[in-house]
Amino acid sequence: MLPKIDFVDRPGSNHRAARFAALGAAVASLLGATTAQAAGAPPEPAFYTWQAPGGGTTAGHRVIALTFDDGPGPFTPKVLSVLEGYGVPATFFEIGENVTEYPQYTKMVVSAGYPVEDHTWSHPDLATLPAAQVDAQIARTQQAIRSLTGETPRCVRPPDDIWDSTVLGQITGAGLTAMSYSIDPRDWSMPGVTAIVSRVLGAAFPGGVVDLHDGGGTRSETVAALPKIIIGLRAKGYGFVSICGSRATSPRQTSAVYAFGHAPAPGTPTASDTPFAGAAGSSDGYWLAESGGGVVANGVPFYGSMGGKHLSEPIVGMAATPDGHGYWLVAAGGGIFGFGDARSYGSMGGKHLSRPIVGMATDTATGGYWEVAADGGVFSFHAPFYGSMGGRATGDRFFAIVASPGGGGYLVVGQHRAAPR
Repeated sequence: MLPKIDFVDRPGSNHRAARFAALGAAVASLLGATTAQAAGAPPEPAFYTWQAPGGGTTAGHRVIALTFDDGPGPFTPKVLSVLEGYGVPATFFEIGENVTEYPQYTKMVVSAGYPVEDHTWSHPDLATLPAAQVDAQIARTQQAIRSLTGETPRCVRPPDDIWDSTVLGQITGAGLTAMSYSIDPRDWSMPGVTAIVSRVLGAAFPGGVVDLHDGGGTRSETVAALPKIIIGLRAKGYGFVSICGSRATSPRQTSAVYAFGHAPAPGTPTASDTPFAGAAGSSDGYWLAESGGGVVANGVPFYGSMGGKHLSEPIVGMAATPDGHGYWLVAAGGGIFGFGDARSYGSMGGKHLSRPIVGMATDTATGGYWEVAADGGVFSFHAPFYGSMGGRATGDRFFAIVASPGGGGYLVVGQHRAAPR
């Protein structure tokens, strides 16, 4: 049975009764209401994961959908960094004008595997527009997204969640789904990170659709809240799904370590609710780093971790000190966390990054380290700088840096990828 949800309507919205009517209709549908009973009923938007196109298989499952409105914009890469770091599906409802202003961010969203859906061209109140203008707002955005990504949105989210039967009829008449939401933490009002997190966790229920924002203003609070939301929902037993697109749910991760030559024994596989993001080893064993900050030690001492601590960005890599008596963790935002005899020589934490950090490596000659970003940029700390791929228009996606044995250089490792159509 679904919980009663205290929907918080935005100024100008006038459909609280319709929302609860839709909730009742959804429950009736799950209980076996017939198509004939639904025939002739006025159109209603979708509020839950199972009502989204292709979402029927989520009914009855403990899953939740994170959605992001009003982008793309400068905070979109930061949101993507967190989602990718934690291995979480999501959906982006983008404004057409912003797609044309920031096409690189829309391409980043699609390249990372997330659906991009229609949030109209200029974010007007559709209920106040003539029918022809409503059609134009939707069709123009469809075309902008399709021409940039090669994918056609299947869903439209009316701006400010304001709609009436005429607007809904036009959306469904165009063969699209009007996609609303069922959990609104009002992150757009900048209520504080704690409020955003508590509102999402407190209102969560199976099949819920959360409305967050990566555009429309400063979204630093949303970015900071996102890791806590993900960790908190996973602790409650939720998996994640995208809506309108087809990205799969995020499974529980289990380590898979294979030993060759004189490497230490892999040990018992370890399960984690967040993806493993890095590894480092010594002659006796190895450590695994989880994106949530946890560290798993196998045959080696445990020196500490960031597990259970506040992280504004996920952990993306780790490296051992030259003597193997400590290690560093590096976050996507460039922050470095040292444990054991790992000294801090500085980091890119808190500094401007055009792309997130994806890994690090130790310079065995100096005891310092390097960080590498997704664009191939290299940042050195107490270690020589030998060059980087930063600023070169290769189109490659970089994911690691590997130090030369004994010092003297490093490999910046990436993969070629075709640009989105």
